[in-house]
Amino acid sequence: MKVIFLIPHVSDGGAEKIASELSFTLGISEILLVVFQQRQGYAFQGRLISMDLPIDRHSVFGRVGGFIRRTYRFRRILRQERPDCVVSFMGEANFINALGSHRPILTVHNHLSSLSNSRGRLESKLFSLLLRILYRRATVVAVSQAVKEDLVGHFGLPEDRIVVITTAVDVQEIQRKAAEEATCPWDDGAPVIITAGRLHPQKGQWHLLRAFAAVRKKTLCRLAILGSGELKDYLIGLARELGVEKDVYFLVWQENPFKFLSRADVFVLPSLSEGLPLALLEAMACRLPVIATDCPGSSREIIAPNGIEEFGILAPAADGTMRGGEVPCTEEELAMADAILRMLGDAVLRQKLISAGLARLRDFDRERFLEKYRRVIQSASCS
Repeated sequence: MKVIFLIPHVSDGGAEKIASELSFTLGISEILLVVFQQRQGYAFQGRLISMDLPIDRHSVFGRVGGFIRRTYRFRRILRQERPDCVVSFMGEANFINALGSHRPILTVHNHLSSLSNSRGRLESKLFSLLLRILYRRATVVAVSQAVKEDLVGHFGLPEDRIVVITTAVDVQEIQRKAAEEATCPWDDGAPVIITAGRLHPQKGQWHLLRAFAAVRKKTLCRLAILGSGELKDYLIGLARELGVEKDVYFLVWQENPFKFLSRADVFVLPSLSEGLPLALLEAMACRLPVIATDCPGSSREIIAPNGIEEFGILAPAADGTMRGGEVPCTEEELAMADAILRMLGDAVLRQKLISAGLARLRDFDRERFLEKYRRVIQSASCS
């Protein structure tokens, strides 16, 4: 069986990490990775074809023109390679797959309706229209129940076209990597708050920075931010404006983030929306107590599946506005700061949540995840 994975790139994100791990673990005889651009990132097992057509994020017209060129180029690849099916990751790759492939499998890793505010009005309407039309002719894999409900409720997709496959976590492998030697920039014994994710508007790291500054006024602590992205300069400048630049460490993207996570004390996920936050599950595997914003998506699904915060603390979702360091914290940012202070000040609570988090990970079984993907691919290949 030959399967194509179509994705913009394989660096610096949860969907990219899932594509990488699937290539090593699905057991398919031939996997071909087709990317919009080749960038340093996660390892991949299989043959690689790069279109060398990166997304132009500065112009709507550039994006439309690039989309047409990538669609045309991918159709040529399909004629040459003749795969049994195509699995795509992320929005534009899903559209290209649905337009070009006879057996498309589209994976959705975000709570899409909540991201519409980040697009212009015209782009948002076009995105919604394409989704409603094209996703109906494909098998759609949603990473959480919240993502499926969003696709059905906001975009009118039929439920029987959507399969929920929750992301798996290989706890043993994460803990093995977490035990590797690491040189951390913090060494003074102060407690360390850590977060991980692309430095992107969806991830809301500036809200955590502002909350951290409020915490730092009350207790000695440090903040570590794992990840790379477009907001790095803004976040560094904001830390300076807030007067906490000496207490904040920007660790960029790491091939092995777990050795840093395991040497921190509290994990915070300040996202504005999430599909299924893999970083949250990985933090639990690294024996960290977790705090996450109760944003659209599935953070609540992980932390409070029965309506009770059994596996972490939920903080109110912030409004997403980027404010300067001179502006006082919002109510939501102060609530995040209170959650951090509560966690730092209560060793019994931290240990309780660490144990609960490890138990929660049993519901994200790797073999169940792989078997569901194998079934979906087999079904699409035989259709």
